[in-house]
Amino acid sequence: MSVPQEGKLSAPRMFVFVTRVEDEKKLGEIFDSMHVPICYQCRGQGTAPSEVMDIFGFGGTTRLITMGFLPKFAVKELFEKTGQQFAFDQRGGGIVITIPITGLQNPLFQMLNDESRVIMEKRMKERIEGDMAEIHEKSGFNVIWVSVAAGYSDQVIDVARAAGAKGGTILRGKRRNAKHVSQHFGIPIQDEQDFIMIVVPRAIKSEVMSAICGSYGLQTPAHGTVLSLPVDDAIGLEE
Repeated sequence: MSVPQEGKLSAPRMFVFVTRVEDEKKLGEIFDSMHVPICYQCRGQGTAPSEVMDIFGFGGTTRLITMGFLPKFAVKELFEKTGQQFAFDQRGGGIVITIPITGLQNPLFQMLNDESRVIMEKRMKERIEGDMAEIHEKSGFNVIWVSVAAGYSDQVIDVARAAGAKGGTILRGKRRNAKHVSQHFGIPIQDEQDFIMIVVPRAIKSEVMSAICGSYGLQTPAHGTVLSLPVDDAIGLEE
């Protein structure tokens, strides 16, 4: 048995839903979207007095009881998603609770951890995509990062200036390639490098990059690589 440590975001929880029978498909769609690895469903009968059942808005006695497992950090998302589909705060909306788990079979615990990674990776991807979209929308500048064989940095700066850049910062270093990359591009596995960092207004980024790639790209003796990154915030720059 695996006994998870309380307080960790991945510590497993058991959830229990008590809803109407016709809510089965709706719950299944939510569980699929959250990668819930396993759940159990059964029919049950309420034993509360009729007046209590009336308070919860349950007519009759048949209930759909759904139980499953998920990591602690996913509880909030589960509540948010079910809250959009079920009115738990209203009469007849249903009930959902979560319970800490103090022991779980190793295979099931491992499966839960695997699904946790899927959820976290999805969240990170969505967060990154959202942040990058916001940066691209708001940012007025981009950093153009250039790596060329040693000795070509001055020429790169000249070409960038001719395309509208005001200048750049030069660093010295080394590039190391995987063997197949060197064979594909016909460049040394290790090579002394000049790195150039050029900050430009977003409006001229493409022109500056095209100019550098045309004169000092991978297919030239400079074997240059060029990429751009959006600037989030900046001080001391004017568009």
